[in-house]
Amino acid sequence: MTKPGAVAAGWFASATNASMRVQLGLEEPYAARWRPGRIVEAPVEPLSVGPLGLGLELEVCFELAADLPPRSAPYGEPEVLAAVAAVRPGIEMVVSCFADWMTQKPLNLVAEGGPEQLLVIGPAVTRWSSLPLDALPVTLTVDGQEAAVGSSGQVMAGPASVLVWLANHAARRGEGLRRGQVCNTGMCAPVFFASPGQRVQADFGPLGRVDLDLAAESGAPTRTAEPANMEEDR
Repeated sequence: MTKPGAVAAGWFASATNASMRVQLGLEEPYAARWRPGRIVEAPVEPLSVGPLGLGLELEVCFELAADLPPRSAPYGEPEVLAAVAAVRPGIEMVVSCFADWMTQKPLNLVAEGGPEQLLVIGPAVTRWSSLPLDALPVTLTVDGQEAAVGSSGQVMAGPASVLVWLANHAARRGEGLRRGQVCNTGMCAPVFFASPGQRVQADFGPLGRVDLDLAAESGAPTRTAEPANMEEDR
């Protein structure tokens, strides 16, 4: 659990895809804080799949340049986007104790903390205002073969609308968003369940890409995703 008064590394929004909300029986997304150390910048050493399996989600991420503090009036998109320092491509690594986590009841996912475990982010794009953030093509390639295809438009009305929702969600909780935090906005393509030793490339078109190697089971250097230990918000 995030300690009272501690500043989170960022926030994630989940179930921002309409079909996922229907599948989980939710009327709106849910969100939680990333604790320090759970957001890492590519390139990283090979990452372990681990005994519980590993799902990969491709997500658009925002890095904040200014605080969006709690207040009674809701934030609008222009004000929220003015607080953005950079936009980044990202791969969210999902580890769950449930083999069928995509069909679990929401409170089961809340109880285990997400089940998001690690966010690997790509290069920062600071001149992002001309990018079609709500229509970025997204492709996941695994070992040179196309594994998943999608678009940033699959999350709400686009990633910017998710960030606005998240800013207001955090404000209502009396916390707000903070300068330097990274916020990821939900999966833009179907989740891919990875295997040891695979080479992964997440391409977000003009936003850039993230490359990721998964450790083989033969004892290659690994960094295992530990329990997220996050406080979940509904």
